Amino acid sequence: MSIFSTLTIGKQGLLAQARAIQVTSNNIANVNTPGYTRQRAVFEPAAPTHVRGGVPLGGGVEIAEIQRIVDAALDAQIQRERQELAFDSSIEAGLTRIEGIFEELGGTGITAALSQFFASLNDLASNPSEAAMRNQVMQSAISLADLIRDADRRLFQLQVDANQQIAQHTTEINEIAANIAELNREIFQKEVGGGAVASSLRDRRSQLLEQLGEKIDFTSFEREDGQIAVFVAGGFLLLDSEAAGGLQVGTDQSQQPLSDPSFFNIFQNFQGSVAGPITSGITGGELGAALALRDSRIPFYRDALDELAFTLANRVNTQHLAGYGLEDDTQRRLFVDPTQPADPQGPDFSSVAGAASVINVNSDIISNNRHIAAGATSLGAGQGAAAGDNVNALALTGLQTSSSAFFQIGDPVAGPASGPQQTLGGFLDSLAGTLGAETQSARRALAQAELVVAELEERRGAISGVSIDEEVTNLIRFERAYQASARVIQVADDLLQQLLSI
Repeated sequence: MSIFSTLTIGKQGLLAQARAIQVTSNNIANVNTPGYTRQRAVFEPAAPTHVRGGVPLGGGVEIAEIQRIVDAALDAQIQRERQELAFDSSIEAGLTRIEGIFEELGGTGITAALSQFFASLNDLASNPSEAAMRNQVMQSAISLADLIRDADRRLFQLQVDANQQIAQHTTEINEIAANIAELNREIFQKEVGGGAVASSLRDRRSQLLEQLGEKIDFTSFEREDGQIAVFVAGGFLLLDSEAAGGLQVGTDQSQQPLSDPSFFNIFQNFQGSVAGPITSGITGGELGAALALRDSRIPFYRDALDELAFTLANRVNTQHLAGYGLEDDTQRRLFVDPTQPADPQGPDFSSVAGAASVINVNSDIISNNRHIAAGATSLGAGQGAAAGDNVNALALTGLQTSSSAFFQIGDPVAGPASGPQQTLGGFLDSLAGTLGAETQSARRALAQAELVVAELEERRGAISGVSIDEEVTNLIRFERAYQASARVIQVADDLLQQLLSI
C-alpha cells in the first residue's frame, strides 16, 4: 500500500465526516421546524484495492446514503387518526350549535314555552271570560309557534352554512392535491433523475397528506419511482403521480337527490372527465363531517321539529274545533299554516314535513281573542259559549298530560299517526335527551381522538424528531473522526517528506 493511498483514505475520511457533520448540523438547525424528519448519514467502506496476490487493502470510508428516519406505518396511522380527529371536531362543533338553538338547558327553549302555553290554558279555565287570560293564551301560543319556526329557521341556516363549507373544503382539497402532484414531480426529478434523496420534499408532501386527511378520508400508495396516487370516496382518483384531478360541486340532483335542490352534490373531475356524484362515499375529515351535518344530523332534528309542530297542531286543533268562542258558533283552528286556505274542516297542514317552518296562530284569533274556544256548549243561534263555560279549556289543558301516537314524516295528514305514544312534553324531553347524549358522545369521541393523535405524535417524535442531546453527541463523534482523518493525512505527509529527503 503506497503513501498516496493512505493520503486518499485520509481525504475520504475527511469528506465523509464533514458530510456527516453537515447532516447533524442540519438536524440541529431544524429542531423546531414543524414536520421536519431527522436525517442520518450512513457510512460504508469504500471499495478496496488489491495488491499482487489478490490481497485486498481498505479503500477508506464513504457516505452510502442520507436516510430519513421514518416509520411509514406510523405516519399512515397518524394520517388516519387525523382524519378522525378533524371529523369528530367538526361534528362536535355542529352539535354544540344545534344544542344552542334548542336552549333546553337554559329553560328558555321550546319546552318552557310549551309549559307556559298549557299554564295559560289552565288560567283561562279558571276565568274563561277574562280578556287578560285570553290574551295570555294567545300570546303564549304565538310565542310557542315563533320559537318552533325560529328553531327550524336556524337549523336550516346551519345546513346552509354546512353547504357553503362543503364548497370551501372542495376548493382547499383541490389546492392540496395540486401541490402534492407538483411535489411528486419534483421528487421524481431529484431522486430518479438526480440520484439524490429528496428529504425536504418528502417532508413537505407528508405534511400536505396530513392536511388532506383533515379535509377528507382517502387512501394512497407510493409507486417505485417515489410518486404517490390518492383515491377518495371509496376509489375515485384524486391525483396520480404528476396529474392532479379534483372535486367539483354542483346542484345536479338527477342521480342522488338531496333534501334541498340548492344543496351541492360532489363530483370527481379528473382531467376533464366528470364522474359521480360521489357524495355518499365521503365519510371522513371536515368535508365528511359537513356532509353528515347537512344531510343527516341536522335533518334529524328538523324532522323532529316538524313532527312536534304537526302533532301539537293536530291535538290542539282537534280539541279546539270541539268548542266555541264567546261571539259566534264558528269553530276555528288555533294553530294553522298561513299558506293554506282557511278551511275549518280541512287538514291542519299540507304535510308533516315542513310543518315547523310554517306553524302560526290563526289570524282570526290574533285579531279577536274572544274566538278562543274555552266553552264546550253553544248557547245557540250563533251566540257562542256561555261566559263561564270552561269545559273545553279544561280539555285543552288536559292535552299536556295526555299521551297518544305522534305523527311522523311521511304519515298522511288525516292520520293515523304512526309514531310512539307520547305526551308533547315527553317528546321534547326525549329529543333534548337524544341531543344531549349525542353531543356528549361527540365530545368524548373528540377527547379520545385528541389523546390518540397526541400519543402517536409523541411516538413519531421519538422516532423521527430531533434530539439535541443525541445530535450533539453525534457532532462530537464526527468531529473526533474528522480530526483523526486529518492526523492520518498529516502522518502520510510526514512519511512522504522523509521519503523525499532521502
